Amino acid sequence: MTSATRPDAGVPVEPRGPAGAARWLVLFSITTGTFMANVDSTAVTVALPTMAREFGVGLDELQWVLLAYLLAITAILPVFGRLADMVGRKPILNTGLALFVSASLVVALAPNLPVLITSRVFQGIGASMFMATIMATAVTTFPARQRGRVLGLIGSIVAAGTLLGPALGGLLTDAFGWRSIFFINLPVGLLGAVGTLVFLPSVRGTGGSLRQLDPAGAVLFAGFAAALLLGLGTGPRAGWASAGVVALLLGAGALLLLFVLWEFRVAHPLVDLRLFRHRVFGLGNLAGFLYYVLTVFPPFLFPLYLYEVLGLSTGRTGLLMTVPAVTMLVVSPFSGWWSDRVGSMWPALVALTLIMAAMSGTAFLGSSSPLWAVGGLLALLGAALGLFNSPNNSAVMGALGREQVGMANGIVSTLRNLGRAVGIAVVVLLYQAFAGTSATVGASPDTLLAGFRGVFVAGAVVAAGAFAVIVLMYRRPRPQAP
Repeated sequence: MTSATRPDAGVPVEPRGPAGAARWLVLFSITTGTFMANVDSTAVTVALPTMAREFGVGLDELQWVLLAYLLAITAILPVFGRLADMVGRKPILNTGLALFVSASLVVALAPNLPVLITSRVFQGIGASMFMATIMATAVTTFPARQRGRVLGLIGSIVAAGTLLGPALGGLLTDAFGWRSIFFINLPVGLLGAVGTLVFLPSVRGTGGSLRQLDPAGAVLFAGFAAALLLGLGTGPRAGWASAGVVALLLGAGALLLLFVLWEFRVAHPLVDLRLFRHRVFGLGNLAGFLYYVLTVFPPFLFPLYLYEVLGLSTGRTGLLMTVPAVTMLVVSPFSGWWSDRVGSMWPALVALTLIMAAMSGTAFLGSSSPLWAVGGLLALLGAALGLFNSPNNSAVMGALGREQVGMANGIVSTLRNLGRAVGIAVVVLLYQAFAGTSATVGASPDTLLAGFRGVFVAGAVVAAGAFAVIVLMYRRPRPQAP
């Protein structure tokens, strides 16, 4: 099937700038920041107890070290996706790297918690700037025949940063203290900045005034993201029926409605919602959102099963949790290569079929399951999750023309963060429903297993929903009657 007949072919985006090996130097340079940001997002979790002792605060206060970073990234990503289309991606990417590195230095030297949290906000703003440009830059740097392979490599780098973060954070914290987690960003970020300055060509954007950034839309979306993530973050602790949580979630819904109404009305929208009328772009983003919800299921629940039900040590639990990381890293580049040759539909459908099989199989694990079976399911989950992302992103990013890929990049990255945040809330809700309690420490193995199995059965249902979305996405329209 040629690209001309594939539904995901979209408007051809011809590469600009360097050719041959120089393109791969561009890719290395632009992915440095993404790797660093994903390491940071998970490495800090290991250091939270140490921070709590140093600052004399509780973990409930330290949750803002994580939440402030995620809020900043999610709330402002669409702004920088739009701005990158207007002024060019290179200045946005380099400014983001500079801000991220500078904020990392302030975090590492923070004398108290308020300074640390404020600096994490600026880290998140910097991270959103280069996250909003990386896929768009890759798509416009490489030819369409290599798009899937390149996005597969980017997926591997993102996965590597996220999955290596806790191990790297633990090693650095034990050896040099928690501040070293942020000091390490300085040389890595400078390396990426020098690489982009030298190898990434300057390409003019579409132009336009700052008024075309849609400040009202940006405020409405930021308010929606903040209310949603705050509500999801406090719901498990405060109770989903508490007045504060209900107010936050209702407020998020109201702000989202206002945002949608405003974006259809304004001349230069922050997010052109008409893009979602494009079947591949709209349904591909919906399938991607469901996929990102599923990505938090294994890392959130499997350590609990391994440690509390099977009685493994922390070290052996950590070792087993590297299995899906390894298979995901191996499969992601292959999935890109495969989609470059056959299109995105079959790799995505095979991936979702494997996700359904792996999550259904996980529901049969018990307190005496052999480790080879557990490891096999973890390997299958990692491989299946790694197989889906690159083909779907390739289809979504290839569905639009060059002038829209920056906005598309921002939308994809925003949905990734929203999907993960929603996924955590979904896991907690499902666990409470199937286990009858939110407690994990001191709960019986049978109670833990009931929650664990129920969540993964529900995960298989979500994967089936994503499968149906992909089928609709590639369904050929019926010919019109004469």
